[in-house]
Amino acid sequence: MKISRTFKNTVTKIGNRCYRRFIMIKNQKKAFTLIELLIVVAIIGILSGIAIPNFLEAQVRSKVARVKSDMRVLATALESYHTDNHSYPPWMIDGEGINPTSWRLLPLTTPISYMTKVPPKDPFRDRTMPEVYDTYDYVDAQTIYESGDPEPSYRTRGADWRLCSPGPDCINTYGGPSYMNPVDNPGYDYDPTNGTVSKGDICRVGPKSPYPGNQLYPDKVE
Repeated sequence: MKISRTFKNTVTKIGNRCYRRFIMIKNQKKAFTLIELLIVVAIIGILSGIAIPNFLEAQVRSKVARVKSDMRVLATALESYHTDNHSYPPWMIDGEGINPTSWRLLPLTTPISYMTKVPPKDPFRDRTMPEVYDTYDYVDAQTIYESGDPEPSYRTRGADWRLCSPGPDCINTYGGPSYMNPVDNPGYDYDPTNGTVSKGDICRVGPKSPYPGNQLYPDKVE
């Protein structure tokens, strides 16, 4: 039985239409609807709102831990230097502070290596004078005494020496009491219980100083 050309063409057209329709339906099943996309965006936003603050807090906690670790290493080096030299590295010459602060700690690295290198820049570097405080602030009471100050240990919190980092607020109050700083920015210690990113300096001090001074923080002297 012969099939007419017209019938063949009709069947072919119907087949092509069915195939195109099948492809369209198949593609439609792979696509997201607008509502589905909005739901995905909302979920991503909620997860980001939870994750980002936790990530930032973890970064701050990590930096605080690094500062404390660096200060422990510096404290050991300072005491070893004192054992050999019966003094601590001077933080100023002729009444002028040695700057940047990393230069004050260079005697700990040469000619005798009490530590391999001066700690890298403070992760909470003072944003008001970054060119001066390139690492932790260091002062010693003996140098202040030799400069003629009648109360040399007031800058060292009653200790032989004091190390200080501005802390997460990046504002250096030098670990000192309010009379050393602006009224609206008194000196006090960083405490994470006040909030991971809160005001206050991270400090470490040496042995109790024999030099006179306003010793407001005897409980902080190690």
